[in-house]
Amino acid sequence: MVIGSLRLGRARWVTASGAASLLFALLAIAGAAPAAEERTGARQPEPKIVNGKVTSIQKWPWQVALIDRSWAPRGPVTDQYFCTGSLIAPDLVVTAAHCVSDLRPNELKDVRVIAGRTWLNNSTSGESLRVSRVIMALDSNGKRKYRIRDGAAVWDVALIKLASPSSATPIEIAGESEKAAWRPGRLVKTTGWGETGLINQSVSKRLRVAAQVILPDGVCSRDRSYVYRSQTMICHGGREGHGSSCSGDSGGPLVSPVGGGWRLIGLTSFGDAYCRGNVPSVDNRTAADPVRSWVRSKSLEISGYDPVSEGGAIGPLPRSCKVPGLSRRTRSSARRALRKAGCSLKAIRSVGRPTGGKRRVVGASLPAGWLVPRGFGITIALRR
Repeated sequence: MVIGSLRLGRARWVTASGAASLLFALLAIAGAAPAAEERTGARQPEPKIVNGKVTSIQKWPWQVALIDRSWAPRGPVTDQYFCTGSLIAPDLVVTAAHCVSDLRPNELKDVRVIAGRTWLNNSTSGESLRVSRVIMALDSNGKRKYRIRDGAAVWDVALIKLASPSSATPIEIAGESEKAAWRPGRLVKTTGWGETGLINQSVSKRLRVAAQVILPDGVCSRDRSYVYRSQTMICHGGREGHGSSCSGDSGGPLVSPVGGGWRLIGLTSFGDAYCRGNVPSVDNRTAADPVRSWVRSKSLEISGYDPVSEGGAIGPLPRSCKVPGLSRRTRSSARRALRKAGCSLKAIRSVGRPTGGKRRVVGASLPAGWLVPRGFGITIALRR
């Protein structure tokens, strides 16, 4: 994802060997193009909902939009929009730190939190709430825990105190007893008004939702072990490698079904610069310590409100196929490995220059470890 500077600063096509394969990427994903350049000195719309569906705020009432009225004083809200967040108390919003890290106190007068609105430009609905302050996590030396490292955000969480309470319904954060809500294989949702595709780089006027699956940490850390930190980050992607968050959705909610409702488990943070559904996304791991304890203590201190839930009923995990490692396998070996894991071989692409001996797998449509429905078809690339 472009990170408000953030979404990973370079595009990646994940091959079975872990190396980039631009040719296979072009075969698999038509129309890919570089993300828009960052505007110097301005907060950028972060991660968008790609291949999602339209939805309404009534289904996700805690969802809010962050706007800066100084960007386009007489323009539509979509021209002022830069990030999203979640209401966790009547007067408190949780969002990504990279969305608000550069906000100066004198700039807060231009920032508004939009709540209760499906259509972003419909000023006759919902609320436009003033911001009184931004709260960032600090270490023992009084320095911010948030920082950017190699294009990724570390401790990417912040709180926004509203000048007046919202009438919208806050969401609860999943507690320790509900940790199965973010177990690998769990089907979850992400929402936002961000861009809806790589080519269409305009903000969505209507709220959208995308289905995601929690992935093993290894899927996100395999190529970026120096960036991915499982203690404060959570890995997810489209259930069939088709949906993603992208520019404009940063700070937005990743929610999991618990007890007949939803719990907040993550905040959109960073991922693939091309917003492709077959490259995993990384969220702040909001529902696990140490982030959850920090959010909870600050919410109690600032708002007198405990946003953490406990004891909700959580359903069983759906049956999944875990995509096996396919690097350097022959076609027949790849087919057997996929069948054994519960997947299937969907198609074969030929790439590269002729080589002696048997053709070997050099790429796959999804990386090893991705969790897909049983029987799901995987496309592989064989060197000629």
